[in-house]
Parts: sequence; C-alpha cells; structure tokens
Amino acid sequence: MSLRFGILGPPVIWQHDQEIRLTTRRSRAVLAHLILSPSFSASVDRLIDVIYGDAPGKSARNQVHRGVGELRRHGVTIEVHDNVYTLDADEEAIDAFVFTRLCDRGRAAARAGDHAEGARTLRAALALWRAPALAGLDSTASLTAASAWNERRLSAMEERIDADLALGRHRELIAELRDLTDAHPMRERFYAQLMLALYRAQRGSEALAVFAGLERLLRDELGTDPDPELRKLRLRVLRQDPGLGRQRLSGVNGPRHDEPAARPTTVPRQLPPRPGALVGRDGELAEAVSALRGGVGLLVMAGPGGIGKTALALEAAHRVAGDFPDGQLYADGSGDPGETLKGFLSALGVREIPDGVTARSVALRSALAVRRVLIVLDGAADPGMVLPFRPGSAGSAVVVTSRSALALLRDAHRVTVPALTGADARRLLAATVGEERLAAEREAADRIVELCAGLPVALTIAAAKLAARPHWPLKHLADRLADPLAILDTLRHDGQSVRPTLRHGYAALSPRLRALARAIGCYGVPEISSSVAAALAGLPVDTADNLLAELAEAHFLVPEGPAEGGGFRYRCPELLLAFTAERAAAEDAEPVRRAAVERALGTWLTLADAAHALLRGRDHAIPRGTAPRHPAGDAEPGPTWLADHLDELMTGVRRAAATGLAETCWELAIAPLALLETGPHFARWLESHQLALDCVRQAGNIRGEAALLYSLGQRALLVGDYVSAGDHADRALELFGKLDDRHGKGLALRLGGDLHQLHEDLAMARDAYEEAASLLRESGDPVAEADALGGLAMVFHRTGEQEEAQVCLGRALELCSEGGSLRSEAQIRRGLAKHAVRTGTLEKANLEFEHALDIARHLDDRVMQSQILLDLGTTRILLGDPEAAQQTLACAEEMALSSGLGRVVARTRTARAFLAATPASPPPSS
Repeated sequence: MSLRFGILGPPVIWQHDQEIRLTTRRSRAVLAHLILSPSFSASVDRLIDVIYGDAPGKSARNQVHRGVGELRRHGVTIEVHDNVYTLDADEEAIDAFVFTRLCDRGRAAARAGDHAEGARTLRAALALWRAPALAGLDSTASLTAASAWNERRLSAMEERIDADLALGRHRELIAELRDLTDAHPMRERFYAQLMLALYRAQRGSEALAVFAGLERLLRDELGTDPDPELRKLRLRVLRQDPGLGRQRLSGVNGPRHDEPAARPTTVPRQLPPRPGALVGRDGELAEAVSALRGGVGLLVMAGPGGIGKTALALEAAHRVAGDFPDGQLYADGSGDPGETLKGFLSALGVREIPDGVTARSVALRSALAVRRVLIVLDGAADPGMVLPFRPGSAGSAVVVTSRSALALLRDAHRVTVPALTGADARRLLAATVGEERLAAEREAADRIVELCAGLPVALTIAAAKLAARPHWPLKHLADRLADPLAILDTLRHDGQSVRPTLRHGYAALSPRLRALARAIGCYGVPEISSSVAAALAGLPVDTADNLLAELAEAHFLVPEGPAEGGGFRYRCPELLLAFTAERAAAEDAEPVRRAAVERALGTWLTLADAAHALLRGRDHAIPRGTAPRHPAGDAEPGPTWLADHLDELMTGVRRAAATGLAETCWELAIAPLALLETGPHFARWLESHQLALDCVRQAGNIRGEAALLYSLGQRALLVGDYVSAGDHADRALELFGKLDDRHGKGLALRLGGDLHQLHEDLAMARDAYEEAASLLRESGDPVAEADALGGLAMVFHRTGEQEEAQVCLGRALELCSEGGSLRSEAQIRRGLAKHAVRTGTLEKANLEFEHALDIARHLDDRVMQSQILLDLGTTRILLGDPEAAQQTLACAEEMALSSGLGRVVARTRTARAFLAATPASPPPSS
C-alpha cells in the first residue's frame, strides 16, 4: 500500500492522494516525531520525552504504544526492535523532505542565474505547505521542531520573492509583501523587498513610508534601529540610485546579488571523519540538524567532558554539509583564535592575511559574505573564543562544543547533551560486549552503567576492557568500579583513560571552584547541600550555594532539588567524586582535608542535636561528647528528621571513621538514639556502633567506647539479648566510673536497673534505679531521671509498695514536662496505667494506655506502640471485652514482628493463646 506522509501542517497520511484522518493527538505526535528522528527511528523513552516533556503521566508509555498501534491500523509499517520504533518510509514520500529537495534545487537555479526556474521550483516547494508545521502539537519538542521548519518556509518565501523581483514581477509582489510585513512585522527582509518593489513600480515615496513605519515599530517595541543595509537602501531610494532598477538586494538578512557570485575556487573540507553509530542521541541530533538547516547562525552543544559532544557535532556537521557547498572548517576551539583565524582564511583562499585577531575576524566575515560555509569549533571555553568567528551575514553557520552553555551568546541556539539514560548506556555496552553477556548479569551491568555516570567515554572504555577480557564476570568490573580508590585506574585501557577528560574540565574551573570540588572529593559523600558545602569550604551558606551552582553549570554536580533551610541539594557522581578526591590528596595537606571533613560532619551533629531535642527535650537521655559542631544555615529539623536522614548519619559515621575523627564518629553513631530506640533499625544500629567502636578503641577514646557500649546495651535489651545487654551495661558503667562521668554512670545504672528487674532481682534493681536517679538529678538531666523513676515505680509495684510507686510516677511526669520529652511521658503514662491495673481501677488504666498510645503513634515509635498495645490488650481482657482484646493483641504482635522485638512477640502470643483457651479468665501477669 503506497502511503505518503505530511508534517507541513497537521501531521497527516495520504493513500493515493486521499487523506487518512488521524483522530488522536498521540498518533499524530508519534508519526511526527518518528519522521523527524534520524533514520526515522526513536526509542519509546525518546518518544515519551519529546511528546510529553518533563512531566509525563503514568500512562505515557502506554499512550505511545497505542499511538503506534493506531498508525499500524492505517497501514503504516512501524517496526520495533530493542524497544526502538522505526518508521518504514522513504524521504520522497514525506512532504518536508520533498520541500527541502525542491528548495535546494530552486536556490541552485537562482544562483546559476535561471531565476525563472528558481521561482517556479521554490513556488512548488511552498505549495506543499497546508498550515504551520506540526499544527496541533504543543509539546516543547514539537514547538521547537515546528519553529525550525516554519523558519525554512519563510526563508524559501524570501528567496522565491527575490527570484520574482529579478524577473521584473515587482508590481505583482506588492500586495503579497504588504501582507507578509503585516504578518511578520519584525522580519526586515520582507520590508526591504517591499521597498524595492515599490521603488521599481515608481512609488518611491511609499517605499520611504514603509521604512519610516518599520523604524517607528522597532524603536517603540525593541528600542533598536533597522538593519544598516536597510538604512543604506533607504538612502539609495532617496537618491534615486539607478542601480536599484536592476540590482537585487544585498545585506539585509543575507547577501543577495543580481548575478550569482562565482563559487570560490578554494572549497575547504576540513571535517574529521564522522564518528561511528551514535547511541541515545536521536533527539539531540535531530534538533541540531533541524536548527542548522533552519538557518541558525550559531549552534552551541553544551555538556560535561566525555559526554560525546564532539561526536554529536561532527555527525550533525556531516549531515548538513551539503547545505554549505562553499566548505566546512574545523578547529580546536581552545586554541589561539588568531592562529585559527589565519588557518581558516588561508583555507578559504585569502592571500593577504592581516595581523591581529580583530583584523583577521573582519577578513573572515568578508570572506564569508558571499559563501555558505560551516565552521565547527570544538571545545570553546568562553564566548571570547567564539565571537571572532561569527559571520556577519546569514548563509554560514558556526557549531561550537563547550562544557559551558555560553549563556552570554544570547542569540545562540543551544543543544544540551545530557548523560546517557540507563537504557541507552546498556545499548552502548551491548554493542561491544554483546547483549547475551549483559543479560546474564543484569544487576552487575546496571551497576557498571550507574558508576560510569552515563559518560560515553567511560562506558566505551569499560566495554573495551570487558571485550578484551572475556573471562571477567561483569560483577568483577562492577566491584572494581565501586571502589573509589580503583575506579579511575579501572577506566583505563589501551591508552585510553577518563583522567585526561576529567582533568581538562577541572583545569577550566576557577581556583575557588577547584578548591570546593576537592573538598567535596575528600568528604567523599555523593549528596551535598549548601550548608555542608559551606562547612567544607569554610564559607557563608549563600556563597557556597552560588559556588555549587557554578559547579553544576560546569557539570561536576547534578542538581537534585531544594535543600532544608534554603539553598539546593546536589549529587556528585562517584566517578567525579573519585577524581576530585584524587586531586585533593595531591593538592591539599592532610590537616586541611581532615578539618574540612570535620566541619562538614559538624553540620550533621548540629542538625541531629536539634532533632533529638524535639523528641527527648534538649540533650537529655543521651551521652554527649566534645566533637565540634558547625552552623547548619537556616535548617530547622522537624520530628521526622532523624528518620528522614538516618542514611546520611550512617554515612557520616563511615566518613568519620575513615578520616580518624573518633569523637565525631561515636557522637554521630549515637546521635539518632531517640529514633533507634523506636525500631525497626536494629541492624543499622549494630553496624554503625561496631564501626564506631573500632574507631574509638583504636584512638583510645574511652568515653566514646563507654557511650557506644551503653547504646548497644539498650539495643540488646530491646531485641531480647539479655546476656549481651548485661555485658555492655556493666562495661559501660565501669568505663564511665573510671572517667568520673556521673551522667554517663547514671545512664548505665538506669539500664542496669531494667536488666535486674527482668531477672527478678528487685533489690538490685531498686538500688540501681535510686542511684541512677540521684546521679542524673545532679547532672541536670530531668528526662533521664524520669526514666529512672519510672523504672523504680515498676519495682515498687512488684513489691506491693503502691503508694511509693504513685509518688515516683507523679514526680516522673513532672520531670517529663520540665524536660520536654514526649517519649518519656508516654513511658510514664504507661507506668501509671499499669499502676491503675494493679489497684483495680481498670477504666483509668484503659484511658492512660490510650493516652500513651496516642503519644507513641505521634512519635512513630513502633517499639513503644507494640509494648503499650500488649498491655492494653491484656487490660481489655480484664475489662471483659475479649474481641477488642484479641484485635489489640494481634496489632501488637504484627508491629513487634515488623520491628524485630522477639520478647514482645512471645508475650503477645502467650496472651492470645490464653485468651483463646480461657476467655473469661484473667490473663497472665504482664
């Protein structure tokens, strides 16, 4: 079935000149972007990006599939392979490509002096347009592509009118040109053509009025004057220059001549060979080619080193080389502009080359005035390296690759070259390694892709190394890349290395940016915020935030979003992190690196202190050390801060241990104690404390060891490992005693009291609690004192001293209020409820348990919730509500299981079994 396709208007299909109506936007969008993609091929992800932009809906992928299905039902052949769709079509069957071919033929005829053929062919090209290109599609990519094609349409109209003017059709053109100037009031070329047509029609005063109207419009709207060549045309009209009767326009929006200039005898072809197949660059390549063919004079391709900018620029340049028949020039954009200009002028056949960059730049503009030449500058660092090469008139174009977006070049068209997506990076690896080998170790392959940061240069080296070493499992390479000390050496093979690429980008940074990059490297944590960066560099937060933004612009960081307390969060890919760490080791003294890390970790301690205070009331109920704190900007941690940032705190423990910062290490390890006690973080609790213990013992930091052992005792108690809990508590008490640390000793004694009570040694428990309460009172820690008094009250309950228990609980509740600890208040209210159970006031007990449970839920304390639910369930048995009791106990068991609380699980199951067997009998004592 013979089909033709159109995008010069709404996307459409014709079969035997009969239009097939596409009823959905998705089918029109899929068709348009397959047509506009190189080789008519695009991945599903690419189609989602160009159709739906930065915020695709959940059904975007399905919508693309459905759009393809609709096109297939109309007889369109679309093949799919490796998640890439390919439209089976010939360029001659697509109106846009027929338009381009006819325009090229018309221009060539006009240049050869056959204006009649030129006008006829260009008119045929323009007749293909039904409406503005891609009408009805409104995605960013669609609008960008449409703009380029619509610009080509206007350029073709200008050239067709030039040919008609050359044929003496000025009278017929006046009405059309008036409509065009009304429709495109800022397009000065149409005004120039209208002035010339009016002058030749003996209407010179109207021609001058056209200029005056344009002059008013530009001054009112833009504050500018008409083009200098247009002003010259006005002067020639005033002088009634006889040359205007036969000469075509020159200068306004491009050189025009009555007779075509002879093609220069010297036609340079300096483009290096085109690269191999590009992977994952369909969209960027299509945009670049479209922009160059649409008349863009300056195209900037920006991205980090190793991202493939040069390969993309060369492929685009080769594809449009035919549009620049007078030659293509190529040079290293980082070289001496004067020497590069000299080389270009020589290549263009200029015999007398002046001295100086300015004079040579003028000479280049003169040489390009009658030529259509493409210039490629690879690796320009700043606008000053580009400006001398810009043509003074339309027709020629400059393609620049740069790590910077060169934002000061305001009229440039920019194509950002991002890191490869995971799917595209896999395709690049598979091209060398083979899909079967990747499929056999998918997880390792994904890890390699991630660690290569989407950089084609890194992925190419990794693929080459795997191909050369077929005996290597992919996991072996992934493990080597995951080692910060080995990743750079691993990405080196057959003389290729990522280091030169990274070093070149690093050298282009200012000294302040290089210093901050090195500080981030020695910190060694991928996630970085403005406050942490400020601490690393010893700068104000606002200054650090600006520097981070500049590092992101230089592609050393990836923006992640707003940070707490102001500023932004960034991520440094592991590859760049390893490189900047290497530079830090080479350029900065060890004390400097150590101090930077200590300041950064000090910001985490400051934030953790504030978060702990919300849960436990100031710095209560936790050992404190002397690790330096550092201001953390305007961040104000909320109640969930510790839970939200537990990963970062664990990372901080590792960084402190690696740097030998023992005091900071143990303080960071116990900083989330108020969270760790709530479960279910027992595995990370143990991991971080064992790492910190090794660090403090190696440093001989006795207080740090005592604090960590106390915390580990708490953990062991909660998970039901009473032997370890006792060992840790005894050793912590011994070490705190040696240091005469009365606060630490009080905490350890309170823990010991809990263990004595569990072992039914009530006399020892009473002594421990009483001594602990006394020491903690002296230390000014009302919350920890309240915890000790709560334990003492439980002892009094069990010895039958209910009045003493009530006094202890009352005082403990006052201390909780004084200290501001909701968690301790919940524990004391639990004690009050238990006291009510023992004194027979069950309704009061039920209310106190529910009050305590509300607090535990507010704090998201799963440990306390499971304990209170257990107590509440047994109380509801006593209240004669077995159904409610069974539901409450089931919740307690489920929560205890998810939190790893073996003792609570066992007690809950015992209570449920008892309830099932004898629902009317009282349950076992809790």
